[in-house]
Amino acid sequence: MTRVAIIGVGLHPWGKFPEKPWTQIMVDTAREALADAGVEWTDIQTLIAGSQIWGGRKGTYAGNYFAEVMGETGIPIINVNNACATAGAVMRVAYMTIASGVADLVMAAGVDKSPKGFFPSLPVYHQEPMPSVDTLRWNIGLPNPVFWALECRRRMELYGVTDADLAKTKVVMSKHGVLNPKARYRKIFTEEEVLNSAMVADPLRLYEICATSDGAGAVVLCNLQKAKKYTTKPIIVAASSVASGVYGDPTARIPSLGINPKPGVPIISESYVAAKAAYDQAGIGPEDIDFVELPDNSAWHPLQYLETMGFCKEGESHLLFRKEETLIGGKLPVCPSGGFSSFGEATMAQGFVQVYEIVKQLREEAGARQVKGAKVGIAEVYGAAANNSALILKK
Repeated sequence: MTRVAIIGVGLHPWGKFPEKPWTQIMVDTAREALADAGVEWTDIQTLIAGSQIWGGRKGTYAGNYFAEVMGETGIPIINVNNACATAGAVMRVAYMTIASGVADLVMAAGVDKSPKGFFPSLPVYHQEPMPSVDTLRWNIGLPNPVFWALECRRRMELYGVTDADLAKTKVVMSKHGVLNPKARYRKIFTEEEVLNSAMVADPLRLYEICATSDGAGAVVLCNLQKAKKYTTKPIIVAASSVASGVYGDPTARIPSLGINPKPGVPIISESYVAAKAAYDQAGIGPEDIDFVELPDNSAWHPLQYLETMGFCKEGESHLLFRKEETLIGGKLPVCPSGGFSSFGEATMAQGFVQVYEIVKQLREEAGARQVKGAKVGIAEVYGAAANNSALILKK
């Protein structure tokens, strides 16, 4: 298969932009990626775009409406939706388009303007024999943080994780996020501030749950051999995987109300499967990774993902935070971007924060948050209904 490289990235600052249409947010981001790659929109041979549910009917065909504003050129456009793991799936399709030889220059893009507060239950537009599980869980008061809190409480009981350990994850992300001009929240939080924030879903407090946001990202991918025409610093896509859950997974999963655990099946099995597939494809292991971008949707997530991605044994991830090994300059920097805790959750665009950060790190363009000597980075992004993706990039 053809080897694939990233030659350009763009990332819109995260925040809330009520006066700015999502199409304009996407156009501004795409232009940044094109300029970074040194190519024109008319050079792009295929567009893979995240299909965003909050954008109404137009959001469903986000790539087509984005292209309408950029200028319609007749190229193939594929719209993808894999919940909050959409960006990873978009990258996978873009990667495979080039690797299979179908195209040499592809743009992967995603944009989202999320509603405020907890994500609402979507209306059911088609007739169903009974109320959907998703609608039912909302009627009984189970927004996303409740599922995370259930798993977090179980972790605390099993492994001795404390409230202070949970607060430390937020502190680490804030120390990184304050250095990132693209982040929405640029403030260093103390453990005391985190622990004094309002309880949302015991044991998760307000500052331990990422906000909902608007944002966008774009990536220009190229046949590696031809990438040298555009840049002296191509970033190689060493692996791109997408995975779903395994039957028997014990996770209290969004949007399910019940679980059916089976022996030997790991929690968040989709993360475990995606990571293993990525390591196998890249021919490396967790010990070869210099830093990790993972989905810190809540204080529970980084603790779980560090384990399912193979960076430590089960029940030991909180010890890495206690020892400050997850800070930039530590043994395994976690989310040098600042993570979703510093950005907020713009569902279909989440993974592009990670891609942008890894590319900047590997180019040594991350400024004050630079991970010294970084040569290999991995990202995983998490989505509802057991969606997950992993991406390994290297110099």
